[in-house]
Amino acid sequence: MKTFFQLVLILLAPGELLFAQGGFTKIIDAANPVTTFTTAGIYKGAAWVDFDNDHDIDLYAAPNRLFRNDGNGVFIQLIDLPFSPIQNPGGASWADLDQDGDLDCIVAQDPSGVYLNDGTGTFTDVSSQIPGLNNFPSWGCAIGNMNNDAHPDFIFAHAAGFHTTGPFPSKLYLNSTNTVNPVMLSGYTLTDSVKPYTVPYWSDYDLDGDMDLFVASGPGGGPGPDFCYRNMKVETGFDSLILMTTELFASQLQDGQCYNFIDYDHDNDLDLCLTNYAGAQTRFYSNDGGIYVEKVFPFTTTNPNLTNAWGDYDNDGDLDVLISADNVPVKLYLNNGNTTFANAIQLSVTGTCGIANGDYDNDGDLDLFIHGNGAARALFRNDNINTNNWVMLKCEGIASGTSAIGTIVRLKATINGNSYWQIRELSAQNSFQSQHDMRLHFGLGDATIIDSLEIRYPSGATTLIAGIAVNTIYCHSEGSPTLCLMSDLFESTDPLNDLNLYPNPADSFVKIETVSNKYYDSWEVVDINGKVWMQHFGKTNFAAPINVSIIPGGTYLVRAFAGNKVTTLKLVKNR
Repeated sequence: MKTFFQLVLILLAPGELLFAQGGFTKIIDAANPVTTFTTAGIYKGAAWVDFDNDHDIDLYAAPNRLFRNDGNGVFIQLIDLPFSPIQNPGGASWADLDQDGDLDCIVAQDPSGVYLNDGTGTFTDVSSQIPGLNNFPSWGCAIGNMNNDAHPDFIFAHAAGFHTTGPFPSKLYLNSTNTVNPVMLSGYTLTDSVKPYTVPYWSDYDLDGDMDLFVASGPGGGPGPDFCYRNMKVETGFDSLILMTTELFASQLQDGQCYNFIDYDHDNDLDLCLTNYAGAQTRFYSNDGGIYVEKVFPFTTTNPNLTNAWGDYDNDGDLDVLISADNVPVKLYLNNGNTTFANAIQLSVTGTCGIANGDYDNDGDLDLFIHGNGAARALFRNDNINTNNWVMLKCEGIASGTSAIGTIVRLKATINGNSYWQIRELSAQNSFQSQHDMRLHFGLGDATIIDSLEIRYPSGATTLIAGIAVNTIYCHSEGSPTLCLMSDLFESTDPLNDLNLYPNPADSFVKIETVSNKYYDSWEVVDINGKVWMQHFGKTNFAAPINVSIIPGGTYLVRAFAGNKVTTLKLVKNR
């Protein structure tokens, strides 16, 4: 039984009004730029991303707003960003494209863009080095990992008939370098023909170990085909996508806006929620061992819809969903835990499009930013009053790329006397034009311990850990047999800023300086495929230079270990 949802009105200090609905508090604060800005354009998205690696999530709001989270509910808007203002629909997708340890972004706009982050809030526009992207208008974009390597791939979708220029086919890029010089792919319907492609999504829908591609292609006024591709990397070893035709969701005509593959019923496979616009009803497909059966829920009986944003908003151990649509309030549907959903709870914001969830205050529950047309936007803090437990996990890849896009995490716990698995997928686009917090969140209800945690990276590296404490934010590095505590990284001396490495690039020797003069237990140098080239065991404060002349030229990660903390630095070795 759900007990935490209430409706209260609270008046606080001048300038801030909190209106709680469905357990969420709408923040209205004249001093908070997140709640006061307006933007041009319609059908916009947002993303919760830690662009500065300070262990709290910051907010990107399309088309060109970036807000740094300074803690305690304080957000600072960054200026002088290269993201071009747009008058058209747009969103973004974030991941570490150049493998330097911070999140870069691609932006769907007119024109589209690719921007590399130097970790300080400075972004460099490298769009000119992306083949075919010059002045290319796109409606949506998504970063994925098509071939399970260390280099994220990406797609820009062009919606024919909805841009001022064109029409054009969409652009699909296979990236294989840290310099982000991808190959533009062809031979697919979406790359070679003109259709109303709207928002793309990468997801390993069949859990076979590679990310499949789903391109919502809503014509907006009537039904039409979406374009769903099964990735054949695992089956054939080749980088290839096959257009699906027999799956129920692929064979039906849609007016697709947002694909989400989630396990709502805890049966260890991924079900599908597809929000459609005016040309078709929103649909939910229950996965029964690979056979998809259409289900009717309260949110499938209305249209037009845009977002379906899934998360365990009440931390009770099952996934709930938020639905956005034109000119009506956002609606929250709670999962009853018995394959049914409660009737909608309305949130007081109308005319919205993109919804991004994430824990911006690090208190263990999912907060919301809802974006829309003009001034239609809202920040909601999750203030649930129940005692349900939770856990969050940040995955850090090596052979799978530092952002670990495509990682599948399964968690088993006993909740209300029932032992079952939950599944999460690390994605860079999982809401309409939007991206949720990349730290994977699990509600745990009354579970006091996590029985099992399975982490499977795109490289195939899999870690199984048992007996994990709840109500904690953990991190995991690909290949490690253990978790580390993110709380250890919140100390006054931030380990990610404690070490400096120079010269970089290097020829023969590098010097590592520790700002705090603290001692580390060990260190290692690994390449982007996870191969260890150098190791040192024993306490050190890096007083002596390190001879790197013995390793070949290339890009490496220097990892320093202190207790449960891991500090990672990028090293470029000259040839």
